[in-house]
Amino acid sequence: MATTSKDFQRLSSDARSVNTSGTPSVVISLMTGPFLVALLGARALSDVLTQLGLASEELLRGERLPNLQGIPHQTIALDETDVE
Repeated sequence: MATTSKDFQRLSSDARSVNTSGTPSVVISLMTGPFLVALLGARALSDVLTQLGLASEELLRGERLPNLQGIPHQTIALDETDVE
């Protein structure tokens, strides 16, 4: 059974329709890897920022700050005229 030119044209048009309908699948499969990498990168960045926030919170907590010297109190001498 020999294929005629009409059969060949029909087969080639069917092949083109299959290839064009498969294009979104190829695009989705090619984008899956970068999407997963971006998703994992965003999660890692979120964890790093959370840890940075906790570290800054610990740094600014009162336990880690140096003790400040108090202002010396001045004693005021009262005499009998100041008492009411």
